[in-house]
Amino acid sequence: MTEVTSPTAGRVIPTDEDIAFYQSHGWWVSPKIIPDDVLDTAALGAERHYAGERDHPLLITGGYLDWRPEHGNVIRLNDYTSLQNDDIRRLVDSPEISATAGRLARTESIRLFHDQLICKPAGLDAVTSTVGWHVDAAYWQTCSSRSMLTAWIPFQDCDSEIGALEFIDFSHVRSDTEWMKTFNSHDLGALEQSFAPGEEPRKVRLRLKRGQVSFHHCRTIHGSEANRSTRDRLALALHFQDHSNHYVRHIGESGQQTVHINDLLCRKDSLGNPDYSDPGICPMLWHAAKGRTS
Repeated sequence: MTEVTSPTAGRVIPTDEDIAFYQSHGWWVSPKIIPDDVLDTAALGAERHYAGERDHPLLITGGYLDWRPEHGNVIRLNDYTSLQNDDIRRLVDSPEISATAGRLARTESIRLFHDQLICKPAGLDAVTSTVGWHVDAAYWQTCSSRSMLTAWIPFQDCDSEIGALEFIDFSHVRSDTEWMKTFNSHDLGALEQSFAPGEEPRKVRLRLKRGQVSFHHCRTIHGSEANRSTRDRLALALHFQDHSNHYVRHIGESGQQTVHINDLLCRKDSLGNPDYSDPGICPMLWHAAKGRTS
């Protein structure tokens, strides 16, 4: 297990060396790029969201992950929070995040695909608060691109005790892992044997200070161990589309057409397919020629 701390602080946009590292390893950790006041506001927004407050309603009333207090003391997963909460939207609109994502992915623009607020409350048992090794692209079968990426933003310092994010180094180069819809599979050792039988995969555990952001490729295998601290671990995952991404029809192993929640929210294009460039659902956050666009 390798633990990774911040690169040299003071840089906002990744250097050519940083981009090369991301392209080689499938992940990269920024220095502090998010101001404390933006995170403070987003944290208050999260509390309002958990309390049931909504600044804007979604077009649908169910079918997506939306933890509420009646669901109990479990890992809290809430999708599309930035479309419903102005405080969290301010964090999503931070140009430093989307510009960094655009340079890492070597793309001319970055659009939001969707966001997810994730909380690991303190006091959960080890099994319940373990997130299984999984691959984001496995959940995005209706996306044409395999250059999409995720920004993971902790709202507090993160270390091994609180259940920091972990990666399997270099795993993004594999194309045989898109079966890994295994976020809720808690046995990390068994999962390792399924994708690396007889091997010891190179695991990288992050150690992030508040204000840092980690970025990972959509095929990078990642997960996290239990939160053994006395603090809740709160983070926002921003799933980004590169310029080339668009909807593609996908038929699953069951023979049924795959439907992502975006397909129900986005407007339709001229062919009647979901338009993943719908500015109301998937706003453009950065363009190389224009800078911030939201």
